[in-house]
Amino acid sequence: MTALLTAVLAFGGLAGCTGNSTGGTPTTPTETGAGQTSSTPTSDESPSGLSIAKYVSNPCDILKPDQVATLGSVRAGVASTKALGPVCVWDGTDPIKNSGYDVSVTEGKDFEGMVTQAKENPVFVDKKIDGIRVVSSDGTDGAMYCLTSIQVSKTDSVTVQIAAASDERATKKPCPETERVAQLIITNLKG
Repeated sequence: MTALLTAVLAFGGLAGCTGNSTGGTPTTPTETGAGQTSSTPTSDESPSGLSIAKYVSNPCDILKPDQVATLGSVRAGVASTKALGPVCVWDGTDPIKNSGYDVSVTEGKDFEGMVTQAKENPVFVDKKIDGIRVVSSDGTDGAMYCLTSIQVSKTDSVTVQIAAASDERATKKPCPETERVAQLIITNLKG
């Protein structure tokens, strides 16, 4: 499930919670920020003072234990590295009954380039949560998958991805759920 989620979402660009629901072909985001690194905000558009520095080496710490409990019945977080950088994966204990989550901590990838790529997806939302810019998207219709990226700086972000379990799709809509988790992360980043 995690491999499918990464293939569809991480390589498919960002995808959102509203928009038309016609099918679409996922596209690969261009890494226009290659070679750039940052642990502190560098964008004039994101003067929030947020930093992901302490989560790059410990991505599973980005959610507190009580916040992980709100994800539902998930296994313990497993840290690794994927296309968007360090990631923590919380797989559902039963993939049919319980949704799985990936949270990536991304350094040095141009956020605007990711947004430009995501705008091509059939589902795309660009908005603010608690004063912080987030972009949600999906390469199809947002019924099964969604990802929400939090702009920490011009080149740093945190991305929440979900693979909604079939038993939870009626009550746990993917994009509102990734945005809910993004709001928890924003709270943590603000300290």
